[in-house]
Amino acid sequence: MAMAVPPIDLTTVLKDGPAGEWIALSRREDRIVGTGKTLEQAIQVARENGEKEPIVMKVPPVSTLIL
Repeated sequence: MAMAVPPIDLTTVLKDGPAGEWIALSRREDRIVGTGKTLEQAIQVARENGEKEPIVMKVPPVSTLIL
């Protein structure tokens, strides 16, 4: 049976992330290393910033967020 991985709180890291865009995080998940309108752009910027294997996610548009 697989062990459950505890959830990671990325609230602080993602607070300044652009809504509706792709965000690339460092492998340590402690900072944004790239953003872009497309997945490819976010990965390219992350690699230009020295992160070879970023963790990438799409931030939902503001209109879908619960405020």
